Amino acid sequence: MPIPLVNNNHKYTLYYDAHCLLCSKAMQFIRKIDSQRRILILPNTQLPANYSFVKETVVFVADNRSVYYFSTAVIQCLSAIGGVYKFALIAYCIPKFMRDALYKLVARNRKRFFKYSTCSLPLKNK
Repeated sequence: MPIPLVNNNHKYTLYYDAHCLLCSKAMQFIRKIDSQRRILILPNTQLPANYSFVKETVVFVADNRSVYYFSTAVIQCLSAIGGVYKFALIAYCIPKFMRDALYKLVARNRKRFFKYSTCSLPLKNK
């Protein structure tokens, strides 16, 4: 079920694992800091069929053209919010294989550290 929008003028779409508390809390944080409501946040069950191979990661789609995965998706998402979060681009100084290795390490162990398995996001973007 898609999350209803207050503002339909989003430029970006962020897909996340709705069965992970860490992911849900991260999406609440993104929703809180995205004051202009540029990012549409959807569970990864809503991914288009051609992206279905990436169910275990966050997927960031910019302007319905550029698709980012793993650590690059996180960096691009924060950068898209703007303001002080543009400084996330500094993370590109770290080689991609290192960023993605850290991302995958956290992703592999997230359900061990965060026991809840249900989405804690409200159904409305406020």
